[in-house]
Amino acid sequence: MIRIVLLYLTINMTRKIPNLFIIPAFLILQLFSACKTIKPEEPHYESSKKQFTRSVSFVNIPLEIPLQVIENKINSQFKGVIYDDDSYTRPTADDIKIRVYQNNRIGVAAVGNELKFTIPLKIWAQGRYDPCTFCPAIEKQTVFDVEVYLRSKFEILKDYKFKINTVSDGFEWKTEPKISIGPINIPITRLLENVIDNQLQSVIKEIDSNVNGLIDLRSNIESLWNLAQEPILLDDTSQTWLKAEPKALLLAPITSNQSVLSIGLGLETYLETFTGNKPLLKEKKPLPELRPASRAAQDFSIQIRSELSFEAATAIAKKQLVGEEFHFKKKVVRVDDIQIYGKGDLAYVKVAMSGSLKGELFLSGIPTFNSQTNELSIEQLDYDLQSKNVLVKAGSWLLNGTLQKQLQHHMRFSFDKEISSIRNDLSNRIKKTKYKNLLTLKGNLKEFKVRDVYMAENHFDIVLDAQGNAKISFDSADF
Repeated sequence: MIRIVLLYLTINMTRKIPNLFIIPAFLILQLFSACKTIKPEEPHYESSKKQFTRSVSFVNIPLEIPLQVIENKINSQFKGVIYDDDSYTRPTADDIKIRVYQNNRIGVAAVGNELKFTIPLKIWAQGRYDPCTFCPAIEKQTVFDVEVYLRSKFEILKDYKFKINTVSDGFEWKTEPKISIGPINIPITRLLENVIDNQLQSVIKEIDSNVNGLIDLRSNIESLWNLAQEPILLDDTSQTWLKAEPKALLLAPITSNQSVLSIGLGLETYLETFTGNKPLLKEKKPLPELRPASRAAQDFSIQIRSELSFEAATAIAKKQLVGEEFHFKKKVVRVDDIQIYGKGDLAYVKVAMSGSLKGELFLSGIPTFNSQTNELSIEQLDYDLQSKNVLVKAGSWLLNGTLQKQLQHHMRFSFDKEISSIRNDLSNRIKKTKYKNLLTLKGNLKEFKVRDVYMAENHFDIVLDAQGNAKISFDSADF
């Protein structure tokens, strides 16, 4: 068509046609040669291949059982007489009467993973001596003090039962066990040792029975397990929720000091935050069996997800770009409309323009987050293949990179206010948070950074990692 118009003008110019006819023809030439319309094929949608992988967090749950609780329980069960032999002839004819009774409170201490019991006993003994068949019998009584020692290895079974296995750890005479009747010293050490040894077996059984049934770990831990699955509102203003998906409970080796047994439980869980309505609670998982762990867990990692919808990003880009003109020597293009969306792992920008080139162009780039400025940007923005092919034929002057650079400069979306607010709020809550007078969370936020940006169907998915350490302690654990 252009060639026909040029031929027409050449012929008429040689015939010296008046300029009145040449001017409209020149305008027609400009119209055909300068204002071209392009419409490359729009890229088809495809889902992202980069999948978000959740990280498992470990939250330390220290359970402390005061030794005083165990000591009080045992002393409530053991009082008074432990053994009473009130006959000189029963169970054997030995001319000795013996009564063994608890002299004071049973003491409980802990060393490593063992409990140590000190049982103070007082032994009353009375001896009889017949110097001859026709002589009156001589009787003499006395009292001895002895401390009996027991030790128990303790453990928590996978069904959360507290178990100890107690054995004798010897005894110590505080006064020498003998009875002096006149010139006769009756040694009764061996006799009393046999009595103590025999009685200790029943004492040991009683201690194991009472202590093993004393501590109800399962009900307390099951309460925590169920509570952990309920979404917790972190911030009422932003409607930010913390949601846990517990996977397992781990048990570290039990430690102790002079006053408490320390049981290091670790909650293995996924932790994520959500903004908006309260996350739906699925059916609660039942309490699993305990799993052994080499050490108590201290660190946690919470995944915080923040979204920027394509609609919101488009609105920001429109405000910055619609109506803007870009000059290329004698040519100019004006942005009439813009749209941002996702395709696969790339962010796409659809630009509608007019001027020296009219129509649509599609550019794609890599969504990138700058942790220094807290900005989401679209980097390495360039025309997609279809747009390049069209421009080669209709507007190669746009392929010099100027337009891409100008557009990329405006593809920046600040998250500084949101991230600062989340960081400060999370840090304050981790320092100390009480929940329903049941438990207290204490910890420190060590690191807070963006892990990656993912493309969802209708938004940018920005994933932040919050790392630190935390402990959960029961406020009303009743052992």
